Amino acid sequence: MSEDGGIELNAIEMGDPALPTVLFVHGMAGSAGLWVLAYAFRLMKHYHVISYDQRGHGLSPAPPHGYSLGEHARDLERVRRRFASGPVTVVGYSYGGHIATEWAMRYPESAAALVVVDSPPLPVAAQDIDDMLDGLSAVLGGDFAPSGRFIDPIKDSLRHDIQGRRRQIGNAKSRLDALRQTSFRHEVLADQPFSDAAFEAIACKTALIYSSRAGYLGYAEHQQSLIKDCSLTIVEGEHDFVIKNAGAVGDALQTILAGGA
Repeated sequence: MSEDGGIELNAIEMGDPALPTVLFVHGMAGSAGLWVLAYAFRLMKHYHVISYDQRGHGLSPAPPHGYSLGEHARDLERVRRRFASGPVTVVGYSYGGHIATEWAMRYPESAAALVVVDSPPLPVAAQDIDDMLDGLSAVLGGDFAPSGRFIDPIKDSLRHDIQGRRRQIGNAKSRLDALRQTSFRHEVLADQPFSDAAFEAIACKTALIYSSRAGYLGYAEHQQSLIKDCSLTIVEGEHDFVIKNAGAVGDALQTILAGGA
């Protein structure tokens, strides 16, 4: 339990705290480790980098309730207060982009800048959540029969990982199985789309990084048309481009950060 009554989330801190802080938020079924090797090491020379495991993910606790966007945004603000005394830049991928956006709307005084990476429109499709909770858990257990839009692109890469990293993969499966016992699915399905007025009220500088082939470009352009100070960068790839085209995504992110967002 943290000092303000929230749960204590696992976090990774890299770089000099005196430098500007960049705080990363992973997507569903992700963890803080997503950002470390491909991104944090590239940034830590010039930035204080924080990445954390959301509740129910990675090494963070999985309470039975508290998985709404509002609660996730409060978790993010608790992490910011833990590691930074002033405003920070938050980078959120996929569902993590929704968390980051909700945070920027709720805590404008804490937001130096917002970077949203390939977040799809809300609400999240029930099938995508079930693919993650049930299908991906089955795949991590060695069953490659499940199929779905969420898990199909990652099954081939997971085959090798499951054979070579049984313990780590087993831990990830255990975390997903634990998440299935919470109200996560119910609360995420209840998320409501952001209103146009909510996007228009975002006060900080905002940058969008979207993949060319995931099908979300219309949503990205809609956000850009509403947020006052907002840029859009398109990077080649599918939704998993943060892994498969990490070099290009990292280059785009470094350019954005160097420009003050």
